[in-house]
Amino acid sequence: MNRILTILFLTVTTTFLGSCHKYLDIVPKGKIIPEKTNDYRLLLDQTSANGKSNGFVNSFGNDVLMSDDIMVTPFSVNFYDAASQNVLSFAEHIYQDFESDPDWDALYNQIYVSNLVINQVMDSKEGTETEKKQLLSEAKVHRAFAFLALVNLYAKPYNATTASSDPGVPLRLGIDFEESLQRASVQDVYDLIIKDINDAITGLPDTAPQTNLNFRPVKSAAYVLLARTYLFMNKINEAFQNADASLQLYKKLIDYNTLPASTLIPGMLQFPMGLQNSEESLYKTTNSSASLFYADSTLIHLYDIQHDLRVPTLYFNDALFGLGFGYISSEWSGRTPVKGMSVPEALLIRAECYARNGKTTEAMADVNAIRQKRFKTGFDYVLSATDPGDALKKVKEERRRELAFRGARWFDIRRYNAFDNDNITVTHILNGQTYSLAPNSARTVLPIARKYITLNPEITQNPR
Repeated sequence: MNRILTILFLTVTTTFLGSCHKYLDIVPKGKIIPEKTNDYRLLLDQTSANGKSNGFVNSFGNDVLMSDDIMVTPFSVNFYDAASQNVLSFAEHIYQDFESDPDWDALYNQIYVSNLVINQVMDSKEGTETEKKQLLSEAKVHRAFAFLALVNLYAKPYNATTASSDPGVPLRLGIDFEESLQRASVQDVYDLIIKDINDAITGLPDTAPQTNLNFRPVKSAAYVLLARTYLFMNKINEAFQNADASLQLYKKLIDYNTLPASTLIPGMLQFPMGLQNSEESLYKTTNSSASLFYADSTLIHLYDIQHDLRVPTLYFNDALFGLGFGYISSEWSGRTPVKGMSVPEALLIRAECYARNGKTTEAMADVNAIRQKRFKTGFDYVLSATDPGDALKKVKEERRRELAFRGARWFDIRRYNAFDNDNITVTHILNGQTYSLAPNSARTVLPIARKYITLNPEITQNPR
């Protein structure tokens, strides 16, 4: 059955990323077509990269390099290839004209396999109707997650006034390799994301039966994904409703005081099953690549370093190679940054919605629910706010602390600048040169790799 996974994912890579027509007549020898319901389960359960695909766990990583959470040091610069350095310096082009974009590849790879399941699983053999509907629902959540990432990497932030005309990303909904790759509008992409998640929710179990299966979408995760989607659209009431719906189903938070010491790095704590598989994680997906990330000093200064267990004992370490605070990624400790939905994200979305709706007390209660589990026992963790504006500021800071390097900050910067006029400029120093990205600059939208446009001219480029 592994041949199904390998061949199908390989077909995705060679077909979508090349010309729509160039590879149509190529059918790999020995190709096996999934027929049984369990074949589709195996397709959706592929989680790790095997050299031919990214599975359903590796997702996207350039958002981290675009954000102000990262600092490049003389040591860490050696871990970034030319393309990554182009992202860090907000260059006109990221990839050479012959190079692929790993984020684009991974996400569209997952969309294709999701489409395969969506289009075929209900006609598969041997499985029950309930099993088929669950697989259909899981595939729709996977597809929604991928499209939400794509439209926020390669298109402008959602703007209700212009979304219907702003170019989004190609909407691949089938498995026909002759589909047009013309970019759909931002509005059309968001409409599909919302429809997919709403269609999926009734067919999903409430929560994962065990944490090592959290790569399978469940209802509590789908609600957070829908809340995230509405938050990116600045639809606060809808975001609140869905974050709250998730928390009504599941709200486990881990007390960091109970975590054991790391067996790899002295002075640090570790999750026994890894951060990706913690009981707080509702949907397991991670960075598209592993690098050594150093946290910017502005991020570190947001923490109470003496009492907050997130730093330096869990998220960061101040003794790594003697080069200052650094976020330790999978190359060093198995902590690949988690990009999927979680209980803390649900609480932070609900807190932000409370603050934006003038409910200061409720907003701070959700923030403090997280902080209570993060501070050393016996030390004051409680934050208070004088008014809704102050509450929103504190929610934003807590969100940055809690979700550091987990797929939130770059998208938050874009929406804070677009909706709140926060006027955040991102500055990176790289190889002795300073690069700044102004709020709402055209370069807050990543360029589409030239390789894809050359092979598929209907894909228009983003202005730079």
